[in-house]
Amino acid sequence: MSPKCPVLPLQELSLSLVARQLIHSLSRVITEEDVALPFAMVSSYYEIMGATNDIFQDLLNLILSSEYLDPSIRYYSMKLLLKENVKSLATGIFPCQYYRKILELISEQGRHLHSLNLKGVWVKDEQLNLLYDIIKNLKHLTALNIPYTANDEVLKFIGENNKVLKLLDVSGETDITEIGIDAMLSGNPQLTQSLTVINIGMYGEENIDHTDVALFIRYLPNLTNLGSYSYVGKALYYVHNNDCPPGFKTKLQYVHDIETNMRTMKAIVTLCPLIETIYLEHPEPGVLQMLKDLNNMNKIKLNKFQCHELHQLLDKIGYKIVTLMLSGSLGSFNFTRIAETCQNLESIEIYSIQTATHEEEVPFNKLEHIEIIQGNLSTSCLRYLMTGSPKLKKIIIGDEIKMIRRYKFDNLEGIWFPNAPRLTRDTVELLMESCPKLQSLGQLSGWRFTPDDMMLMRAIIASTNTDLVLLPLGIFQQGN
Repeated sequence: MSPKCPVLPLQELSLSLVARQLIHSLSRVITEEDVALPFAMVSSYYEIMGATNDIFQDLLNLILSSEYLDPSIRYYSMKLLLKENVKSLATGIFPCQYYRKILELISEQGRHLHSLNLKGVWVKDEQLNLLYDIIKNLKHLTALNIPYTANDEVLKFIGENNKVLKLLDVSGETDITEIGIDAMLSGNPQLTQSLTVINIGMYGEENIDHTDVALFIRYLPNLTNLGSYSYVGKALYYVHNNDCPPGFKTKLQYVHDIETNMRTMKAIVTLCPLIETIYLEHPEPGVLQMLKDLNNMNKIKLNKFQCHELHQLLDKIGYKIVTLMLSGSLGSFNFTRIAETCQNLESIEIYSIQTATHEEEVPFNKLEHIEIIQGNLSTSCLRYLMTGSPKLKKIIIGDEIKMIRRYKFDNLEGIWFPNAPRLTRDTVELLMESCPKLQSLGQLSGWRFTPDDMMLMRAIIASTNTDLVLLPLGIFQQGN
């Protein structure tokens, strides 16, 4: 049977109880004038109970991450709990009428923050001065997330006022150019040494010119990741061919590139010996074979590629690969060959296989995660993947599932078969019996599973204290 629900830790139960009490108190506040008495009462209660700043941090994280709560409750919770030793703040999504109030609050009470995530509070032009005040006041800030907000002036201001920033997220549609990047990097050697992660640009779009992004690669010696930018290879090629110092190497561990050619791939291999993950979209013929020269690479993500080129590459370096993420493959994908060459593979995710085959049932001895959408899998191929993966913990199959036989799956924790019109309530009971660790079973809306079946199974699960979630959730369970 599926496992029993564990007893929740006392810390988690207590935090939830205190959060509910706070939410109840603040739900009575209608205007700013009403807030004084509840604040005084709650503050006094926390002081008497000996609440620590760690508790304030945990409470704030819990409430702000509950986006189903009324925004006024989340705002007043922030106002009450944003104390001196709260080091991390992620605001979550708020209506636009709260933007100025939240920025003013952070400016007044958040001067000791080390991490600030304003995703969900989109700073408008007339509010940029408040953002400048916040950046100026946060002397110990190591992580700043301001997607869809930054421009050249913001980057310049960051460069003038921050010396210890390690992560900067200025992704999305922005007005960033070479002027702002150069202004941020010039004249602040401490910042150029500390920055390791920059999220910039938008996936699939060169909304920031690769020659401008190349400045980050050239002048940030400890940069490991240019997240959300899809033309890193193009930027590396520019660095490699424009006054590149002799022996110059980057510390990039992740590279994403589109329509990579042989010259660009050569630049990537030459400048990035520490790459662990590479994502190539529509690489030209011959490019994949050059990946064998990346000695630290263990994760490959490909889109629009030839299967025979991937198989040839994995024949040489498959033993190093722990993760494969593939989409838009052309040709025949052979699962048996993957099992033979990638003996350390832990996760495989595939979207849209042209042809899927298998031969001998060579086991995937370390495979824990399988996700295949539009895989054109035969029944025998699916059976091979499930029964030939003894450590399998989670499986998602988007193709139609016709039947499930009685096999023992000792490690399986999650199953998602969204397109299984022949599976019924009996299948749920069978899986509960066959998978002693099964905790998640969804999406049952694609099964022959009636609302009455769902009610009955949930009643059984509740009455037996079984730790199993059936999706979709009922309307009264959303947000819990």
